[in-house]
Amino acid sequence: MADNARPVTRVIASQPASAGTMPVRRALPDRERRAVGPWVFLDHFGPFRVAPGDEGVGPHPHAGIETVTYLLDGVNEHRDSAGHEGVVTAGGAQWMTAGRGIVHAERPLADGTGEVIQHGIQLWTSLPRALKMAPPRYQRLEAADIAEKRLPGATLRVVGGEVAGARGPAETLMPAFVAHVAVDPGAAISLDVAACFEAAAYVIAGEGAFGPEGVAASTGELVVFADEGGPLDARNAGPGRLDLMVIGGEPAEGPLVFHGPFVMNSVEQARAADIAYRTGRMGSLA
Repeated sequence: MADNARPVTRVIASQPASAGTMPVRRALPDRERRAVGPWVFLDHFGPFRVAPGDEGVGPHPHAGIETVTYLLDGVNEHRDSAGHEGVVTAGGAQWMTAGRGIVHAERPLADGTGEVIQHGIQLWTSLPRALKMAPPRYQRLEAADIAEKRLPGATLRVVGGEVAGARGPAETLMPAFVAHVAVDPGAAISLDVAACFEAAAYVIAGEGAFGPEGVAASTGELVVFADEGGPLDARNAGPGRLDLMVIGGEPAEGPLVFHGPFVMNSVEQARAADIAYRTGRMGSLA
């Protein structure tokens, strides 16, 4: 553990919510913390089995953000109104830039055994002011594409940005990082990230002690670190593996106006996005 590790400022308990037909744990936004860096939304879904043909999250719009779905287990299909399609398996990610507006849908598919499993994390980033109206795009990141680095007692998988010297394959539109860390029982990690970045760690599974104080957090809790320049420290305090989703980056450009699936910088922008969706200018998806 590092002598200059960042202190922990808050532990946020995720709250039950729903996304389409899926029950989820929602850690962001929180009443006291709306964003960590540019990350404004974090849902944890599963693990659970669903019936074959379950629609998952049916067609719905987004604007002003990027959505990132990191799959921990199962198979996930993405479709959107810009014509993008993609399927990823466990360890892969779907990274969609909504920009000026898009309609998309995601659903689970059967794996090689015929089971339909759902387990993953969905995140949103707020786009910078200059890119709120950018054209939509889509990045399909297979499990083999994700940057993987073995640390003493842990495995680090970086989807986007840079963590502990490993750089993820996603093309990010803002200074940010997102990574999955699996910490072995009894092991500890110290992750270097950019000194100017906000940072947090969501506990996917297990029990951990975080920061120099050893603040306790377990499954479903988001650990928010101080906005200071030290590394992110965590120790596995439980009998099983500790799985974390580590996120952060430069603070989101505000003000942030949340209007359902739209995150804009003004009420006028949010209303314009809603009108664009309702009048069909974001396209449609059967």
